[in-house]
Amino acid sequence: MTEVKIESTEIDLEGLEDDTTTNFSDNEKIPVDHINFELEQSSKLHGLYRKITIFNDTHCYQSVKNKHQRKHKYRIDIAYLDPRPFRNRVKPWKWLYGSIALLVLDLALFFAGWLDSMSITFLGLFIGVLMVSLMALLAFFHYSRDRVFFRTQYGKIKLIEFINNNPDRDSFRSFINKFIMQINKSKTAKNLNQTKFLARELQELRRLKDETVIPTDSYEKAKNLIFSHKAFSASE
Repeated sequence: MTEVKIESTEIDLEGLEDDTTTNFSDNEKIPVDHINFELEQSSKLHGLYRKITIFNDTHCYQSVKNKHQRKHKYRIDIAYLDPRPFRNRVKPWKWLYGSIALLVLDLALFFAGWLDSMSITFLGLFIGVLMVSLMALLAFFHYSRDRVFFRTQYGKIKLIEFINNNPDRDSFRSFINKFIMQINKSKTAKNLNQTKFLARELQELRRLKDETVIPTDSYEKAKNLIFSHKAFSASE
């Protein structure tokens, strides 16, 4: 798996704020004839649940539930994905270093207070610094990210994201390997030359933009990349 450093259907009922309501994006309403394979991921720390379902050999539903937000679910045609997985790993070290520095300070306060018979004022200061140190440590874990994602072949838009090695390393890598193989099989099944592929990818991105899966500015950037491709220009 390539690593790159940071370089059915449920209907949304308007007006309902119930946590179980799903914002569903699939205007074409592709029926699920068969499911190829699935992966479920969850992170209690980040309040995140994700389910990825590959079906009908060439389609994927990604269901995402974030804490305090409605669920959303959308479909993509995996034939238009770049089969190379990319990795985005973020470690906010400043929070960890801050936590360690505060802990060292707290230890110094503890020994100073011990020699000074640990007055009430000193005890309160010791506990306060310790709490801030623990909060900084929690912030480090909360803002840490380790994601693997797939983007479109030519428009370079990130469409599917995974929590790395979740639920465990072996099952995650097995899924990613099968997913890459399925992307390549789907591309082969399309049997499109590069010019038609570019046009179909743009059409797919336009659908996702119209369904509010991707923002308009991202779509415009992807469109410019596709329009500037030499194969697309040659067809005009």
